[in-house]
Amino acid sequence: MSRNLTSVWACAACMLLASMLTGCAGVGLDGRRLDIHGLNNAIVFDDVDYVRAAVKSGAVGINQRIPAPGYAEGTPIITIAAKSASLNILRYLITAGANVNARTPVNETPLMLAAFFYEEGRDNSAHSYDRHEKAVRMLVEAGASLENEAYHYTPLAYAAYQGHDRIVRFLLARGARVDADAQDGMTYVNTPLMMAAIQGHRGTAQSLLRAGANPRIRIHRGHTAAELAVKYNHTHIFELLKCAENVTAGEAFTRGCR
Repeated sequence: MSRNLTSVWACAACMLLASMLTGCAGVGLDGRRLDIHGLNNAIVFDDVDYVRAAVKSGAVGINQRIPAPGYAEGTPIITIAAKSASLNILRYLITAGANVNARTPVNETPLMLAAFFYEEGRDNSAHSYDRHEKAVRMLVEAGASLENEAYHYTPLAYAAYQGHDRIVRFLLARGARVDADAQDGMTYVNTPLMMAAIQGHRGTAQSLLRAGANPRIRIHRGHTAAELAVKYNHTHIFELLKCAENVTAGEAFTRGCR
């Protein structure tokens, strides 16, 4: 992963969409022609009337997988809406009974995608997380799982990687496991704290430590969060993480770790 993952994904998505979907249509559930390109655009731009009409006509089902940028084999409509923070469509799909724990082909849930992505500013220098935070809250209120299958990243890990601090705090408050499925000081997948360390998100690391994150956890045959901070040249949080390794979980800030 890298900080530019989102922009790289967007560029690749544009090229894939152009090659895969230009001028094409699929067959809907009742045999009607489905404009895949039009449906993708409608979801991304939150055109709920278009999506509702497609569902009512029988051209597409609320849990149907459709080809989309990055998912040539198809992904549930709700995952596209979550990634784009298309709030009106999310609200409609949830009300209509869509599966809020549906998965992409690489096992990402709608909540994971909403926790990871954001809106880019017009000059690409400013990002807005507001709509995606609302999408996260909407999905959680609708019963979306805060966790993931074993040995997979969680919504909290995705939010921590991006430094989405409000989303991190919200997920923790709702009961997300701060160390995911790490056991006995070891994990096979980066913990949320490791994700924050890799990207150098000090505020996120502080929130996780306050919630009891264990900085001594080591990825299998690999690094701790502090070691990852050094590896990725984020020395501004190394001392915080090293200090936290020497105190009881959750007590880093009462013991002077800053």
